[in-house]
Amino acid sequence: MNYKVQEFNIHSENAAKPHTMPSSYLSNYLNNLEVSGYALDFGCGKLRYSSSLVNKFSFVTFMDSQIQLERKQMIRGVKTTVSEYVCNNYPNANTISFENIKSIDRSYNFILCSNVLSAIPCISTINDILCGMSKLLEENGEALIVNQYKSTYFKKFEIGMRHLYGYIYQNSSRAFYYGLLNEEVVGGLCLKNGLSIKRSWSKNGSSYVIAGKN
Repeated sequence: MNYKVQEFNIHSENAAKPHTMPSSYLSNYLNNLEVSGYALDFGCGKLRYSSSLVNKFSFVTFMDSQIQLERKQMIRGVKTTVSEYVCNNYPNANTISFENIKSIDRSYNFILCSNVLSAIPCISTINDILCGMSKLLEENGEALIVNQYKSTYFKKFEIGMRHLYGYIYQNSSRAFYYGLLNEEVVGGLCLKNGLSIKRSWSKNGSSYVIAGKN
């Protein structure tokens, strides 16, 4: 999605990382989940964790912005779109855009939201995402919200403009927003948007928050 912050144009879809760059810790966590049923990858990007989800759950919905789902790009080694890749490779899955979130007529046992909030420089959109997650969760469902907030790699962004929870950084070709959301910040946002906190922790510079319906 495109965000205008002062003189900066930020395309959050450019922050998505390929499937070759997963977090081994998060991958192991997903592979060992005891939850089953329906899952939602809220901000699926380039399907970085799709294999773990489709092998674990009976049905998976992959959600992102319309532009992220429909633009041609490299997806798991194939030049295609996210929607086409899911349709051609995952019989137990579908895609839906964030813009069409209100059309979803099912609830989910598990929601993954990995490194999504940290790429969004707009508090109203962050609130919309968390409210959407609250509405889509089963009564006893869990949402795992992950955000990397600490890394030596982030040091260079501190020369950028301070904004919201992090920085806007302009390189030679485009602008990026990097939000540094630790577990306390994410927990506070969840509580303000209809979610309860079941537990939270930090690992390797990333915050992990398990949220449920309030």
